[in-house]
Amino acid sequence: MPKNKKKPRKQDDSLKSRKRAKKGRSKTTRGEVYYNNDLLISSWKARDELYETLFGQPVSISPPDYAPPKLLKSKDDAAAREAEFQLENTSGQLDVSNQQLAVFTYAPDPIRPYWTYITAGLSTPWLQDEAQEVSGFGLELVIKSPIEADWPAQILRTMAYYIFNHMGTLSPTVRLALNSSVVAGGDSLLRNMLIWYADEAPDSWYQLPSGGFGIFTAIGITDDEMKLTESLHEEYGTWCMQQILRQIGLGQITDPSRSSVMDRDDISSVINSVQGFAEQFHQDFPNANRLNSCGIEEQN
Repeated sequence: MPKNKKKPRKQDDSLKSRKRAKKGRSKTTRGEVYYNNDLLISSWKARDELYETLFGQPVSISPPDYAPPKLLKSKDDAAAREAEFQLENTSGQLDVSNQQLAVFTYAPDPIRPYWTYITAGLSTPWLQDEAQEVSGFGLELVIKSPIEADWPAQILRTMAYYIFNHMGTLSPTVRLALNSSVVAGGDSLLRNMLIWYADEAPDSWYQLPSGGFGIFTAIGITDDEMKLTESLHEEYGTWCMQQILRQIGLGQITDPSRSSVMDRDDISSVINSVQGFAEQFHQDFPNANRLNSCGIEEQN
């Protein structure tokens, strides 16, 4: 009688997934980092779909040839992409033409009566082999303007390059001193930025196949508003400034032509109301502002 032949074991789904993922990645010349092309492209498309759900269709995207990167087909391709991403390159900046960063522009509508600009690239998993807790640098940035203008995209790129070139990140409560007008070469009093959760992204933290990321708004403020923010409350100063801007009707819009809120006759009463609420909240919930590893507030 012929010997019984053992049937080959059926591969489980997780093993198949690992093999598929391995096919979609290319090793860099340094042998330390893998580019998972399948992961990168699927995450890219997922972010585009999320933006459409949250913001609708953009009126423009810069650069105009915005598209998912091409698949890497050789070691030379992998080495070229690695070279593009290295922070030690001769220009000291990432090459925008190679899609490291794009800016989407959305026109006003009945729900959002302002122009919206948002980055696409800070959450891209350029140097990830597999899904992680955080995708890329873990965020995308929004600026809202009362009119269509060039300066929002310029400021967004400036902040994004800072993140790229310092391997850092930005999160809600952060305050940035620009040391110049938000409009390059202009005389706007807005010379600083607050980072806060974007109203249009109520879930705050979103998942891509490569990991999570937050959608945060950058809001321009004046020098004296910056000083006020720092003096209002040790832990809730940025929140307080946000509330002051909301109460006087500015919300999260950055209007380079506006004057300082400190010039308003009623500003003292607005400040006292917001500051009092923050102090009472902090007293009642002293641990409410603790952040977890993803930068999301943990409420007790």
